[in-house]
Amino acid sequence: MKPIFGPDDLRLMGGACDEAWNILGPALVSPSEDYEKSVRRRMAGRVIAAVENGERDPDQLRAIALG
Repeated sequence: MKPIFGPDDLRLMGGACDEAWNILGPALVSPSEDYEKSVRRRMAGRVIAAVENGERDPDQLRAIALG
């Protein structure tokens, strides 16, 4: 069964991914749209897994997103 995330969880996960991208994105040299989507998808997957396992610390989630 897929987990159901509430609004607070969604904001937390989205914020962690956005912050991670703001750190990583500028370091990439002109990433293509497809590459950016792929990287963001991988970051989101890591964050979702961490939240499913109980992690809620925004700093930890950002670090997890950056892998």
